[in-house]
Amino acid sequence: MNQPRMLPIAAALIRHGALPSQDLYKKVQDEFGSERSFQRALSDTPNLVRLGSKRNRGYAIARTDIPPSPVYMRHQDGSDYFLGNLLALEANQWTWDDAAMPQWWMLLSQLSETLPVYQGLPWFMNAFRPAGFLGRTWVREHAAAQGWSLDIQSWTDEQILSAALQVPWDWRGNLSLGPFHETEDGVVAIDDRREEYARRANLVLDGVMTGASADGEQPKFTAVVAEGNCRRSVLAKFSPRMTDDPAARRWGDIMLTEAVAQQTMAIHGLDSAATEVWMHDDRMWLETTRFDRVGARGRGGMVSLRALAYSYHYQGPANGWVQAAEHLEKRGALLEESVAKVRHIATIGHLLLNTDMHMGNLSFIVGTGPPYRLRVAPVYDMTPMRWVPVGAQNVVPPLKPEPLLKTHDREAMVIAAEIWEETSRRDLATDEWRAWSAQRAQQIREALAADPS
Repeated sequence: MNQPRMLPIAAALIRHGALPSQDLYKKVQDEFGSERSFQRALSDTPNLVRLGSKRNRGYAIARTDIPPSPVYMRHQDGSDYFLGNLLALEANQWTWDDAAMPQWWMLLSQLSETLPVYQGLPWFMNAFRPAGFLGRTWVREHAAAQGWSLDIQSWTDEQILSAALQVPWDWRGNLSLGPFHETEDGVVAIDDRREEYARRANLVLDGVMTGASADGEQPKFTAVVAEGNCRRSVLAKFSPRMTDDPAARRWGDIMLTEAVAQQTMAIHGLDSAATEVWMHDDRMWLETTRFDRVGARGRGGMVSLRALAYSYHYQGPANGWVQAAEHLEKRGALLEESVAKVRHIATIGHLLLNTDMHMGNLSFIVGTGPPYRLRVAPVYDMTPMRWVPVGAQNVVPPLKPEPLLKTHDREAMVIAAEIWEETSRRDLATDEWRAWSAQRAQQIREALAADPS
């Protein structure tokens, strides 16, 4: 007999999404008259989710077609624990179940204290979306058996979660859907890297081996390097074989400059991913130590600028690091000092002609202890992408003078000049690249001298 009175509540929450108790009552009061009748109907409403505290109660309707998603966290010491279940709600919203272990970062991008829900898949779940070279390789490896679409961009939120639960992977950051599964990277002794990396590169190119979800389209794989009793997780990029291949040599020059950029920024006190570069097997190799891994098992939290900005409804340019950071500051997600650091790093990138500063190439550390705030992650992928080979034919763009970004950030100009100067001295670079790098450094030095203020 009460069934007709349950429908208006469910209909309102399905249409409008989660609502505070008083707002929900206003939308359905004509159906129930008194608030007492409304409260009785709430108790009988199927799939009703109660949100917030009793004093600030909200309501939503759970989706029955998407099972709860169990989320686990790994600490830096390698210990794991269950965070809680993420529940899918109607109106494309999500929330944690009542048993979830509270974490400060869970509040980021929630609608309000009364409505602790996320509009769309939460930002911290974006780590489970396959991306870049390794993500596409992983999807191709499992698509036929699992019935997945090869078009990652077409995947719905439900498909992302379902895939992550079906085939556990080495995701970025410190969260996992379901219990953590140890990866099969295999430990590589530091003195064996060159031969072992060459073997793994062949497996990657043959489509046999994948790795962690790292953005970017350049061939790469993950590994764990052993240095005595220490272990460190790395990402290894490699060029095509370089003999008689101008495009491969250009890639080698670009990878070398990336390594120099990371090292130079670190000298100037900027957090920067540690890199090492060498030639072997007619390829250039670039090894980058991962900042979201600690020792043999530990992990650290991270989130890309892309995931965080879009969770706060950013609608600016897709390569707008500064615009997105300012957008997040206005909404209380970032401090001004972090925005200033993003602006500084972006200026260095422009001076290095990094034309690929998409929002997956900047991240933030999500700590589990004080201070409870996001901080800019170590810089990575700081690469002069202006000069990469283009098109199916791998056409190598001719090097030519490029205008300088007009900036008052003299420190960024000094860092960029030093990067180009150091690159011009490296024997691994081609003669053409060394000459152009020296000219670029001189161009920046002359601009500094012309405006001593």
